[in-house]
Amino acid sequence: MMKGLLRYGRWMAMACLMACTTLGGAQNTTTLPTSMYGFGELADGQGGRYAGMGNVGMGLNRLGFQNTVNPAGITRMDTLCFTFDLGAAMSFSKYAFLSDRSKSLTAMPTRFSLGTRLWKRWYAMLGLSPYSSVGYLIHSDQLVEGYRNNAGLITSTFTGSGGLYKLYLTNAVEVVKGLSVGATIGAVFGNTEEKETQESASVTYTSKKRALYADVGVYYERKVGQQLWAAGVVFAPSIPVVCTNSRTYQNTSTSEKSEGKFYTGQFQLPMTIGGGVSMTMPQWVVTADYKYVDWSKSTPRQTNVKFDNQHKVNVGAIFIPRQRRARPIEVMGGVGFSNSYITLKQGKMYYIDTNVGVSLPIRFTYLSLGLTWRKQINTQAHLMKEDRLTLNVGVTFGERISKFKIQ
Repeated sequence: MMKGLLRYGRWMAMACLMACTTLGGAQNTTTLPTSMYGFGELADGQGGRYAGMGNVGMGLNRLGFQNTVNPAGITRMDTLCFTFDLGAAMSFSKYAFLSDRSKSLTAMPTRFSLGTRLWKRWYAMLGLSPYSSVGYLIHSDQLVEGYRNNAGLITSTFTGSGGLYKLYLTNAVEVVKGLSVGATIGAVFGNTEEKETQESASVTYTSKKRALYADVGVYYERKVGQQLWAAGVVFAPSIPVVCTNSRTYQNTSTSEKSEGKFYTGQFQLPMTIGGGVSMTMPQWVVTADYKYVDWSKSTPRQTNVKFDNQHKVNVGAIFIPRQRRARPIEVMGGVGFSNSYITLKQGKMYYIDTNVGVSLPIRFTYLSLGLTWRKQINTQAHLMKEDRLTLNVGVTFGERISKFKIQ
């Protein structure tokens, strides 16, 4: 048995290394100008087999589903396999600001995870996924007073790139039949670079952030007649973020260069608490989640920006056309509503997500496709507006690890 556990450890180390290599060079996953504030644009945290329902899963615990929303919802993994989950997404976005219009196309990996059963009722999952992303390019033209044509036009350019990742290890135990508890520990880390250029002078701001990450979850299910009812709760505490910041000023016309430090604001990973319920019938699964995210312990450096607490509501459903198959096709859909954690000049931003998707079994592999349309609603006209269409592609597969079953 000890040899088996050592083999599990080697597989997890190799998987972690491969995931870091895969995701490490592809973090520029957004072109949204508001990603210059705070942590940047936050990742959804999902994108796996049930991406077609959106970021929902606190009350789900299903075979072949590597749940990253509730750490207690992974106790239905295959007992004889390593289960791998790979995800990627491609997004097409349209931006509008007053009379200006623009478009962008981005593609990025969204998750890598590896899960297995370690002991009789003990399950574990190792994963790496984006936590947030920064990516923007802004041009600003200003006419110098006294000039009447382009001869006195000064162009300023603002660029940003980088982001944060989350590396995590989840452990879950099925305490008794129908009741599971789980916990996740890990780290959030990454770098961002922002640059302001005007004529021959430029200022580069580099920030390295790192923090511990932890959350706990509980999942409970009970069968009533032909229906399986389930509920889950999740809690993540607020944890301080350590920032190492540097500022570099350079003027190519005078060969002037200086370095120093700058203040980014006070950051903490937000406290999160949420709950979800689900009802499973022979051909249907219906689930709903609510999540509250507390940003009150973080403050931005900009005076015209503030952080707001978030409320997120998601509702989703799965339809199984031919439920008698051991590995049936699953068709899904969902809707979600949330507010942005960033408020600009007292203007608030809200998002409505509409999701559809399908999970296709191919031998011992699931191919998952999810399509999400995000509509942004602003309370004030001066805010930039974004509409986004995202295609999520996921592959879930298993590899046999032993010829005997863990007792």
